[in-house]
Formats: sequence, structure tokens, C-alpha cells
Amino acid sequence: MKKLIFAALPAILMLGACDGQNEAIGEEMDDVTEAQAEVIDEKAELTEAQADLVEEQADVAQERGAEAEAAGLEQKAEELEQKAENLEDKADGI
Repeated sequence: MKKLIFAALPAILMLGACDGQNEAIGEEMDDVTEAQAEVIDEKAELTEAQADLVEEQADVAQERGAEAEAAGLEQKAEELEQKAENLEDKADGI
């Protein structure tokens, strides 16, 4: 019985090493996925800031009496806000 255990020991150790390597690879993949989510989250924040800027530009246009320009800018701001929400949802789904 002892001979069987000693004969099987190298194979058991190799399986353990493979599991350790697979675990390390899995952790690295998790890190990459988390980094991707963070990048998408940052893009969402940038897009929200752009929407805020466009809203301010719409306010300025409205104060100047440029109603058509203001309406176009408000539409663009809404589109940017929607894009930011979509990016946030994508980041949350990763």
C-alpha cells in the first residue's frame, strides 16, 4: 500500500500544481475584468461631465435668445446622459 501511495505522489503533486496555476490565472482574469469595469465606469463619469457642460452651454444659448441652438444642445445633453447610463450598466454587468 505504501508503494502505491509513493508511486501516485508525483501525479497528485502535479495535479495540485495545476490547480494552483489555474487559480492564479483565474485571479489574473478577475483582475483584468475588474480593471475593464473601472475603465468603463470612468468613461461613464466623463460622459456625464460632458453632458453637464453641454447643459451649461444650452443655458447660455437660451440666455442669448438662441432657442433653436439651446434646444439642440439640450437634446445632445440628454443623449450624453443616456450614453453615460448605458456605460454604467455595462460596467455593473461585468
